[in-house]
Amino acid sequence: MRRRTFDNYVRLPFEKLPTLIPILKKKRIAKNLKDDKAVLMANLYECLLDPDHTLPDRKYKIFTLLEDMGVRMLQIGTKGGGYYGPYRRFRVLFRDIELIVGIGMHRFLNRVRSILCVSVQVGEEGKPHHSLQLAVDDYMTIKGRTCTFSHKGHIGLGAIGTGRNAILREKYVKTLYPSIINGDVYILGKLNKRKLWYLSDRSMAKFVENLISYAIVRDLYREDAKKAAGLVN
Repeated sequence: MRRRTFDNYVRLPFEKLPTLIPILKKKRIAKNLKDDKAVLMANLYECLLDPDHTLPDRKYKIFTLLEDMGVRMLQIGTKGGGYYGPYRRFRVLFRDIELIVGIGMHRFLNRVRSILCVSVQVGEEGKPHHSLQLAVDDYMTIKGRTCTFSHKGHIGLGAIGTGRNAILREKYVKTLYPSIINGDVYILGKLNKRKLWYLSDRSMAKFVENLISYAIVRDLYREDAKKAAGLVN
């Protein structure tokens, strides 16, 4: 396949997306991810790297988009190891705090699971961390022509340990962003699997809004938990 840079990225036609699967399985997604899901990850990968379509610049429910910053390679450290790869980044304003939120994809450190990752950092000088690592194997489902991304609210609190979904849901999601609640899961996006995805499309823009908002809300819980534990001021 021809080499494509982030600044001059040429999208593949929809029918050519399967040709990207072997390339992604070398370092972006797990080799055992089923092809029906792998081709959708290829679609999402192309969407995130596409410089010609941007997230609509406007005020969203809990944040204001200041800038679609395009793609940048990031190194994200975690307790179990590090991740390095391209992230589509967005500069947003939340409660008068400037955040940079990135969306990228990786295979989990054990290399047998694929994850959609949402990173958050405070301003340009902040250190990015993963607020969400969504296991595609479990939380991407396909029914008919619809691909659905969901999550059950599992959350780690760093040195504190594991957080409680009941607290995340009742105190944070219900208060700040209840629209994603659907029974005992959070519905983050519903996309048509039979077409190319673009950030400027309504359904994809909503998916990205949900990912950014959910990541911000999750980090609020983390910060409050750290304060309660005396780990931060």
